Amino acid sequence: MNARFFFPILILLTSCSTFNKKVVDCPNLSSPKKASEIIVNSNNNRPVYLGIRGVKLTCTMNKKNIAMEASINIRAIRNFTKDEDYAPVTLSIVSVDKNNKEFDRDEFSYSQFLLLGSKIVDRTTNMKLNVPLKGEVYFGIR
Repeated sequence: MNARFFFPILILLTSCSTFNKKVVDCPNLSSPKKASEIIVNSNNNRPVYLGIRGVKLTCTMNKKNIAMEASINIRAIRNFTKDEDYAPVTLSIVSVDKNNKEFDRDEFSYSQFLLLGSKIVDRTTNMKLNVPLKGEVYFGIR
């Protein structure tokens, strides 16, 4: 009878330590000017401005590397708002080591929905990657 209660409690107590990740300072994140804002043609062949509106980073130690979680807000701005439309977007986030050699990459492609009557549309996307110690991170949209 005691074993029936002991094992679930033991499993619960030992698994709790895996949730305590050590939060660390995030490495430098940069985005070249040409990769931080672009103009794309929408599905209806109209120009749409896409730009990085904000980035929130959370970094924790992951064995020998840093695990980075990025919450990236992309803003779409358009002049023609008389119809619904979609703007194609590809987000790339790349970590490099101290020799500027690619270490890890996360890419995400989607079509940003542009609601009828909306001039400005924001969308937040979450991305993850590993960064070596003393590494850097580059981010861009295309």
